[in-house]
Amino acid sequence: MRKRVDEVLEERQEQYGDAQPAFTAIGRIWGALLRIDDIQAHEVALMMDALKTVRLFNDPTFIDSWDDKTGYVRLAREIVGVNES
Repeated sequence: MRKRVDEVLEERQEQYGDAQPAFTAIGRIWGALLRIDDIQAHEVALMMDALKTVRLFNDPTFIDSWDDKTGYVRLAREIVGVNES
């Protein structure tokens, strides 16, 4: 699983660039739409993880959602500086 998640994260970085600046931009847009302060980059990653959780309740066999969920958690940890041991 780790290898597949690594591959997905690498593909996404090539497509969209680094996650932190992208999540920061998303957080600004979401905050503006909700008329609240910016949503922090790590919170965006965790909210995307929550979206994948909801999708998995619908279809717990869809492996891509599991991989995406794992990737979002990893990105959130990287953003806040909680590295894997």
